[in-house]
Amino acid sequence: MDLALKDYLRLHNVTLDPEDITLIPLEGEGKVLDRVDILYNNLVRNPTWRHATQNADLVLVATHSQGTPTSIMLVARLIQEGLLRVDLNDPRLQRIGVLTMAGISHGPFPFLKGNLIVRWFEAEAAGELFEFMDSESTIARRYREGLKVVLSSGVRLTCVASLEDQVVPLYSAVMTSIHHPSIVRAVYIDGATYQNDFFTYLISFALRLRNAGMDDFGVLVHLSEVVAGSLYGEGHSTIYDEREVYMLSIRSLLEPPKSLTPELARSEPILNHFRAKQRLNPFYLPWGMRGMAEDIKARGDESLAKGLEELQRLYSEWNPVTKGMKEIKYRLEPVRSKL
Repeated sequence: MDLALKDYLRLHNVTLDPEDITLIPLEGEGKVLDRVDILYNNLVRNPTWRHATQNADLVLVATHSQGTPTSIMLVARLIQEGLLRVDLNDPRLQRIGVLTMAGISHGPFPFLKGNLIVRWFEAEAAGELFEFMDSESTIARRYREGLKVVLSSGVRLTCVASLEDQVVPLYSAVMTSIHHPSIVRAVYIDGATYQNDFFTYLISFALRLRNAGMDDFGVLVHLSEVVAGSLYGEGHSTIYDEREVYMLSIRSLLEPPKSLTPELARSEPILNHFRAKQRLNPFYLPWGMRGMAEDIKARGDESLAKGLEELQRLYSEWNPVTKGMKEIKYRLEPVRSKL
């Protein structure tokens, strides 16, 4: 994040002295609430870190995987205790942005539950992560309380999923059940695996709709399992080595759209109920696509309508080779004319 911020400032002909930026590398092991306590105590007991947190003009938080609910609840606690300044009447109001990378907001892939490898590596902390699959679980409710505090305080969230993540589903990393204009959603695709085809365009288009405040009608949930990476792969980790991911978060915070008024930025988030399923109904995807297409047509947005036309063209040219991708194309054939 430090290097990305300096790159961003350099692009705008701004140079900061080394003492103008304070790095606060917080670390802690254990279950989520235990980690929140550990990180909070480590921060407030360090005079330099505490002073920097309270007096900074810009606060950037970068977090990965299990660190996402941990960091959200930590930021909420700092706001509630006045260590972050979010009052609009404060002359030194801070700009605060949180970058979540492969965040486990709705839990890991359901099929990993009980996996011996996951248990061996993460033990008790890994078991807790599956509780995030149900928004009514105790830890998920605590997490959502933190999200309410953070989003209604004007904090900007940038949620980036990793397309070939072997642990966290796409829908989980982009907080699919949470609706708020201050959330920016994106997907990281490794250059070696990028394909300019229908499937890639569909995911980016669905994220574009969510960023515009529209619904994706569950399409992202039903596409997530198809892109699950190998459990022995590195898709879950490579995302935090990409500087553009951090740049996106900085731009999202410092260059918000004009439509994001202070009132909207501090509105209450909509927290829909969510429960991950081991097995999804394969017939739901075409209905979701149909709903998405009809919503776009009803709005009369020319740019989005062109996006639908591009989807139709790419679908016609798409020749998937894997079993999962072939199944997606087969399922979407009935709504081809709707695209």
